[in-house]
Amino acid sequence: MVNGVGKQNNMRQFSVGCLRQFGTDFFVVCGSPPAEAAQVADHLVESNLMGYDSHGIVRCPEYLTCVRDGRVRPGGRITIVKESPSTAIVDCGLNFGQVAAHRMVEVACEKAERCGIACVLSRDCFHVGRLGSYVHKVTERGMFGLMTCNSRRKFHVVVPWGGRDGRLGTNPFAFGAPTKGWPVILDMSTCMIAAGKIALAREESKPVPEGCIQDAEGHPTTDPATFYGPGMTLLGGTILPFGSPTFGYKGYGLSMMVEIMGSIMSGEDATVDHVRSNGLSLTVINPEFFCGTDVFRELVDRFCAYQMSS
Repeated sequence: MVNGVGKQNNMRQFSVGCLRQFGTDFFVVCGSPPAEAAQVADHLVESNLMGYDSHGIVRCPEYLTCVRDGRVRPGGRITIVKESPSTAIVDCGLNFGQVAAHRMVEVACEKAERCGIACVLSRDCFHVGRLGSYVHKVTERGMFGLMTCNSRRKFHVVVPWGGRDGRLGTNPFAFGAPTKGWPVILDMSTCMIAAGKIALAREESKPVPEGCIQDAEGHPTTDPATFYGPGMTLLGGTILPFGSPTFGYKGYGLSMMVEIMGSIMSGEDATVDHVRSNGLSLTVINPEFFCGTDVFRELVDRFCAYQMSS
């Protein structure tokens, strides 16, 4: 069962099958081919099942608004606009980001299988959701994956270290390493809290943790209603970089890396707004070209056991 999203006293539960069918039907009505609609719906429901309700089926109304506004083109053509044996830039055609990101995984893994290392970047990519899902798919092919994701300037709601105005997105990154069992996955934002979690807190009338956000005047607050208004309207509040208040320069530095990899490397200006929502970079490393896949899995397993023995 998956929790519905709403006020605390109106929380409902839905079966996984029900939500997947609803999501698929929803995105077909939006204009997606059935296979792509199912791909988006499965990703959102999986996010709910993983405990990330902020990246789950609650996104449907937001996505519908973006379809109406022309910011996403269901069924949009995804093409490779520039490539070498180990690199590519993928024009995502403003299709749903989940569809485009899955295609980027396929391209990067195929190149890494041949060349050992591959790096694939995006252009015109809509919101992709949970990054951990994509690096997980890389590990299923026995390889190591590193993904970064930045946002268009409109969503620069994270302040630089020591700054007051938003100059960065929430800029998450994720990596995945295969083992003989469950892979090692890290998926984290480079700021103190993801924007989707602020929206979820507002819906549930809950405060956000202290030390995460500021209101429009730069004052610390825990009230998500000072950040998001009705309909996900931004109210001028900002998010602090990860590690704040003392070590926020660390999150800020990582966020700069994400911005450079997700935007500038593909030729997009990070200081101006773009029609796309996310800029992705995906690097895949094939351990077969280094220590060997079996050795790599064995050593990662040993390393994980070592961590758990403390």
